[in-house]
Amino acid sequence: MAARSCLQGLLRLLAPSALEDPKERRRRAWGEAQQKAKDFLRDWLQAHPGEEVPESVFLACEASLKRRFADLGAENLKLSFVRYSFQDLLKTEGPPERVRSPGEWEALFPRYPALEDGYLRSFEPEESLAIREALEKYGFCVVRVLSKEECESSVAAMFEEINLLRGRKGVEGPAVTVEDPSTWFDKNWPSSCKFLLDDVALHKQAFANRCSRKIYRAFSGIWQEEKLHVSVDKWGVARGAKDRPRWRVGLKPHWDVNPWQCQRDMEAGIDPGYQGLVALRDHDLETGCHLTLPGCRGFLKQWCLERRLEKVSSSSKSFRASEEDPILRYMQPVPLRQGEMVIWSCAQLHGSTHNSSSKMRLAQYIRMFPAPRAGCKANYDEKDNFSCTRVLQKCLKTGQLTWSELDDLQVDPLGRELLGVDLLRTT
Repeated sequence: MAARSCLQGLLRLLAPSALEDPKERRRRAWGEAQQKAKDFLRDWLQAHPGEEVPESVFLACEASLKRRFADLGAENLKLSFVRYSFQDLLKTEGPPERVRSPGEWEALFPRYPALEDGYLRSFEPEESLAIREALEKYGFCVVRVLSKEECESSVAAMFEEINLLRGRKGVEGPAVTVEDPSTWFDKNWPSSCKFLLDDVALHKQAFANRCSRKIYRAFSGIWQEEKLHVSVDKWGVARGAKDRPRWRVGLKPHWDVNPWQCQRDMEAGIDPGYQGLVALRDHDLETGCHLTLPGCRGFLKQWCLERRLEKVSSSSKSFRASEEDPILRYMQPVPLRQGEMVIWSCAQLHGSTHNSSSKMRLAQYIRMFPAPRAGCKANYDEKDNFSCTRVLQKCLKTGQLTWSELDDLQVDPLGRELLGVDLLRTT
């Protein structure tokens, strides 16, 4: 018995492959093939940092594997196997770093033109060509959309709605007012979230702003499309935090839809869309303001080529830039005068700076996109969590809004189109 055991051990040493289970041997061969594919592609990436792998390299890798692993069968070692190995390489290791000088980085991200008073160049809504050119070059633009009177009415509406929500939710304490910091304490707000509001703005003035002709003209010119829908989003509030460091809350640089998905959309001929924010009071460097990376949309493909492929890349989820990413050094603050609107591409890395003043920073989020009847490749009503049809349908279902209240808004025919009111009645 002992002799037989010794003989089997000797045979394993002399001819391990002969005794190995065929399935295990084949599995190991596939693992070796994948490793060789990764080695081949890694060598190319290291020799060409920041470059897109051409088709000829994938084909050369495929041919090399077929020669080396003939036992696996040429019909099995397909180009799809090479691409799968490449994706796994990007997920586990990522591409090599591309080194750039400060001057090279600066050239990638041109600064949006600033004026002597510190604010940025802005456009009238009718200046469609100039707006599109700014979006193409910088990824964002500033447009003059609301009057001082409209803004002040909006501020009054915002706090009327905030205090109404406080009452509905049983919040005790003095009414929150924009000018009285003693009413700004945490427990006096209708929401415990760090941005103070988690309900969409349903005040009549909020809807009037959404149906603004000027905002419509700006977005119609951007999309070069008249059949648009509008978002039903929130008010934006950032408390003055001069004496309250804990209130200094800013949005860290992020993409609302991760950059890999944005890039796939653009390569498929789908515009990822635009976001918009209207300043209801002046936003300056002290109150904090919008923050973005000028030229990010144009750099997005290159950014994707130079980064490790994250798990989120296969979804439409948001993505926050790494704090070590060198592009963060080139972010540009976007101060806004009262009534100005910053419009930015969803392909833009963006965030906000915190409020270090004694004043509130106030805004309303509004964006427009092609309605389904425009016949675009993408259905933006389905893509956008704050699309009018999606939000209003939910509000009507939950009782946050009634058909009577919706009719009382007395919006004109354009407003009804923007809000999708007639479409809602048929669903």
